[in-house]
Amino acid sequence: MITASSITTGANGGTSPHIQQLTEDMIDLTETISIKAEGRLLRENLVTRVQGILNTEWPKEAKIESFGSYASGLGTDDSDLDLVILPALPEQSQELVAPGRYQDLFILKTLFLRYSMKDVEVISGARVPILKFTDHKTGIKVDINYGQYAGLYNTRLIESYVRIDDRMRNFLYVLKAFVKSRGINSPALGSLSSYCYTLMAISYFQTLLVPVLPCLQDPHLIPHNVPNPGPYGRSTLINVAFTDPSRIRPCIPQNSMTLGELLIGFLEYYGSKFDYTKSCVSIRRGGVISRDRGSRLWTRHAFVVEDPFIPDLNVAGARQNMMNIVRHEFQAAVRALRDGRGLNAILTPKQPYRV
Repeated sequence: MITASSITTGANGGTSPHIQQLTEDMIDLTETISIKAEGRLLRENLVTRVQGILNTEWPKEAKIESFGSYASGLGTDDSDLDLVILPALPEQSQELVAPGRYQDLFILKTLFLRYSMKDVEVISGARVPILKFTDHKTGIKVDINYGQYAGLYNTRLIESYVRIDDRMRNFLYVLKAFVKSRGINSPALGSLSSYCYTLMAISYFQTLLVPVLPCLQDPHLIPHNVPNPGPYGRSTLINVAFTDPSRIRPCIPQNSMTLGELLIGFLEYYGSKFDYTKSCVSIRRGGVISRDRGSRLWTRHAFVVEDPFIPDLNVAGARQNMMNIVRHEFQAAVRALRDGRGLNAILTPKQPYRV
C-alpha cells in the first residue's frame, strides 16, 4: 500500500504552504482548461449533424454515440470528438453485431467530403481503424470508428470513477496538461496515451493506504441484475459489468490528502517506486497485480497497464527507452514541486519525445 509522504506536512503537522498553493493552482488550472458550456453545445450540435448526415445518406440504419474524454466529462475546448457508429438492433434483441468492415470507412470518407468536411482521411492501419476529419463549421476534429463498442464501456467506467471523488476530475485535468506539456503524451511517437495515464491515476488512487477510489469491477460489489457479457470484436464476449458508484460511495473511507499531495505522490510512485519489471497496473483487480497473474503476452513489455475490459490488452505500448524518459520527467517534476517551484514549473512546454 502507498502512504502520503512526510515531506508534504509542515512543522505543525499541517499541510505545508507550498503544497496548499499547489492544490489551489491545480483547481485554478482545471477551471481554466476544462470545456466551457459553448464548447459542449458545439459538440452536441456536431453529433446531431453527423447523425443527420447518416440518416440522410447512409444506406444502413445506424446510431452515433460519443466516447472518450469529452463524453467522460474530461474534455477541453480543444478536445477532439470521438464518435462510434453503432449499427441499429431490433428492440430487445440479444444478438451481437460485428464491427463494420474498415472498408466502410472509405465510403464514409466520400460521404463526408461531399458535406464539405476538411482533412478527411482513413487511418486503416491502426489497431482500431478510424475516419478522421475536421468539421468545416466549428473546426472541431473528429475521429469515427465503426461498430467498436469497447470505447463506450471504457468511457462509462472512467466517468463513474470521476463521479466518486471531485479530486479525481481535477487531478486528471492537471495530469493530462503535465504529460502533454512535457512531450510524453504522443502514442504515435512512442509514448503513452491519455487513456493509459488515466488508468495509472485510477490505480494509484485505489492503492493508497486509505484509498480514494474503490474497485468498481469487484465482483462482490456488482449487483446480480447487471448483465455481464458485452459485445467486442467479431465474436468475443467480454465482461463489462461494474457497479454504480452511488451504491458504495457512502462506504468509502475518507482520504484527506490534498490535490497537491496526491500529485506529488503519484509522480513519485511511478517515477521511483513502482516496480515495472514485476508489477502491472490493473484497475479491474484493485490497482496493481503481479505480472505472474497477467497475460503471458506481457513478458517482454517495458510497462503493462491492463485494459479494464480486455485482460490481454496492454494499453501501455511504450518501449523501455521511452519509459526511462517518462520516469525521468516524473522524477524531475517531483523535485520541482518539493522545492516549492509551483505548478508552472512542471508545465513548461517541450517538444514531444520520439522513440
